Amino acid sequence: MEWFDSAYNKLIINYSTGERWLMAVALLLFGVQLWYYVRVYGRIASYRSRKPVGAATSPPVSVIAVVEEDYLFLEQTLPELLGQEYDTFEVVLVAVDTSEEFDDQLAALAARHPHLRTTRLTRPANAELNNKLALNVGIKAARHEHLLLTTTAARPASRQWLALMARGFCSGDVVIGYCGIERTKGLAGGMMRTSQLWSAVRAIASAIRGVPYAGSRNSLGYTKSLYFGARGFNYLNMNIGEDDLFVQRIATRYNTSIILSPNATVREDRQGGLGWWRRQRKFRTYSYKFYPAGIKNNIRWELLSRAAFFTAAILLMALAPPEIRIGAAALAALQILIVELEMWRIRKRLGEGGLFWPVLIYDLAGPLIECSLWIGRNLRPAKGIWR
Repeated sequence: MEWFDSAYNKLIINYSTGERWLMAVALLLFGVQLWYYVRVYGRIASYRSRKPVGAATSPPVSVIAVVEEDYLFLEQTLPELLGQEYDTFEVVLVAVDTSEEFDDQLAALAARHPHLRTTRLTRPANAELNNKLALNVGIKAARHEHLLLTTTAARPASRQWLALMARGFCSGDVVIGYCGIERTKGLAGGMMRTSQLWSAVRAIASAIRGVPYAGSRNSLGYTKSLYFGARGFNYLNMNIGEDDLFVQRIATRYNTSIILSPNATVREDRQGGLGWWRRQRKFRTYSYKFYPAGIKNNIRWELLSRAAFFTAAILLMALAPPEIRIGAAALAALQILIVELEMWRIRKRLGEGGLFWPVLIYDLAGPLIECSLWIGRNLRPAKGIWR
């Protein structure tokens, strides 16, 4: 133990109390970050789906989406849904406040595709009609027990999406898939994709650990029995929550399947720049305030520990003696390297190519971005959240 006593004496003699505390805090927080990225998020890359319960035959599935006056959906996305390589499925579209011309096009498509079914819903006068009520109509109209929800804003990455998602029903009643943002050039597009990826990584990692709390409204499955057994959606006075607050109500460690494959992803259309994305995130994450304390604390600790680690490392690099500066820079570089490596493995599993620089930027700026969203949600809640 002489080497330890010698090192300890040098530490006491050569460095101030503040420097010693900063070094201890930086090392502790590095350990916390290492645990998150290797032991929590790192499990995504090597995750294997749960073994099927009973027969492994994939069941008939009803794919449900709510559509308004969206001709682009009819031309581009609907053919990809109808062309899924799967034996027994139907696509149920709930048309909300659509024109006669749009309804005629839907009817013509239904005549050519027997597995396309439509139902129409008119918004009541002087009343709001949120997505949950429209989905409820589609769920009631569905012929099959197993339901897969999506939206008109997203499209499958392959024709195997439905088959892979349906396979999840062989081992669970809730099926969680991955949705990314469409790939576009430029740093802004990369940052939007990275923000979406990071949110999904937190939710998927939690589900793998047995605490499912969110899916994606663009790729989420459950059974009719589970839906009606829970008496339908909760928080009906909110225009959000169907993919997280309701998931928290019905999903458990024992009934949830997570499907991770590049061919099982869907891509959400990008409809603007970073301002649009911030408004979208501010709106969709307002339900976070209703999450259980354990889930919120887990998210907060990762973000806070990351911010505190980089703060401690920067202070050491700025104020400490040269040898400590080098050590702090090496520790920060090692953290960045571990994050890039683990996120590369995760991106490969989910079919997210590129994103090296956006992941690096988000690793450094993510806590500030999430903090600004939290402030925005509390000071000026997004319009349209409440009915």
